[in-house]
Amino acid sequence: MSERTASSSEFIKAIPGGETIHGALYRYGLGVLFAANVFGAGSVYILADTGANFAFSLLWVLPLAFLIDIALHDMSARLAVANEPLADYIVDRLPIGGTTVVVSMSLMSALWAVSNYAVAGAALAWLLPGFDDVIGGIVLAAGAGIAIVQLKVYDRVEAAIAAAVFAVFGSYGLLLAGLDVPWQSVAAGLQPVLESEIGYLTAVIALLGTTVYWPNFFIQSSIKPTKEWTDIWRYRQDNAVGIATTLLIGSFVMIVSAVTLSEGEMTLTGPGVPLADILGRTALVVFMLAVFLASITSATGTLFGAGFMVPQSLGRHTVFGDAAFRRTVVGLIVLSALTALPMLVYTGFGPVEMAIVMPAINGAIGLPITVFALIGAVNEFYDVEWYENLGFLAAGLVLLIGSLLTVQSLYETIVTIL
Repeated sequence: MSERTASSSEFIKAIPGGETIHGALYRYGLGVLFAANVFGAGSVYILADTGANFAFSLLWVLPLAFLIDIALHDMSARLAVANEPLADYIVDRLPIGGTTVVVSMSLMSALWAVSNYAVAGAALAWLLPGFDDVIGGIVLAAGAGIAIVQLKVYDRVEAAIAAAVFAVFGSYGLLLAGLDVPWQSVAAGLQPVLESEIGYLTAVIALLGTTVYWPNFFIQSSIKPTKEWTDIWRYRQDNAVGIATTLLIGSFVMIVSAVTLSEGEMTLTGPGVPLADILGRTALVVFMLAVFLASITSATGTLFGAGFMVPQSLGRHTVFGDAAFRRTVVGLIVLSALTALPMLVYTGFGPVEMAIVMPAINGAIGLPITVFALIGAVNEFYDVEWYENLGFLAAGLVLLIGSLLTVQSLYETIVTIL
């Protein structure tokens, strides 16, 4: 046993309940990391906007997202057991242009970080008395992201991100506990209802796009050298916990927003202002702290996918936290922060507009590519039963059709903002 490992073990034993916490993180920390990636700035404001405009009527989308996410994560988990990263499969199957596709998708994933660091910077400027500098806040938020990457050891990163995610979880739980919620209406919202109105359908697709997060599949398919799991059920249990955590937090946000918000344009503090009227200013501070933490964890964790993808696309075997991984992630953090600054200054994009639009771009382009690459890869390395493929294809077609339905609306939104 190395000196570092021995000292880490002694530290864990010295903390009351430390071994229990460490064991839980080992079993479910990857799922919590995925939850942190999903529940970023975009999710906060998309979920809040949906609750404000549709009340409880779209809560049924969250269980649907759970089923789709489970199906897709089952494919990436199988790739993890076989130690066949998804990026390697894409490059191998596209000998001309495969590297370009993977690197381009990595850069696209940085758009999530652009929006998250913009929101984190704005939230930090709001939270710190006398610090009214969004640009400076973005720089500090990016520095926090780099600090997470420099933890290097996977267990430490899981612990840091898990702590932040549960802080967000607790924050929304506290907000929900203080409200008078019509639980009968909440139960009615869990019954699926489809309407032909385009705004309703767009909201359904937006919710699916912000909860089914494609960088997570690249991370999971590459994680075997770190987790060393050979049993598919270890991944399935971990996935279930992570996805359930994501959707539980998401339901909290939608319910709180449905109870407190009125229909209208979303602002940075918009979801928290009515809470302050009901519960006092402390509720608004709690909300903004949750937004800051969610933005930091999502921005950084999302780029972990690129940390695998870029080196793998260049033919390099990469493990979590190695030099190539860290250089890629840190480089994209810096690029994301530098991109956010001129966008805020020279375009009509504000932090909230970025938080809503950037995930939509990724959902419309990166998600369909990832889903069908997963289907191809899992059939390459496994004998997949016909009914499993039917389920995988159904999930892929739902997301593809949704993406096609929202492309025109997304384009018009971006042009209007610019």
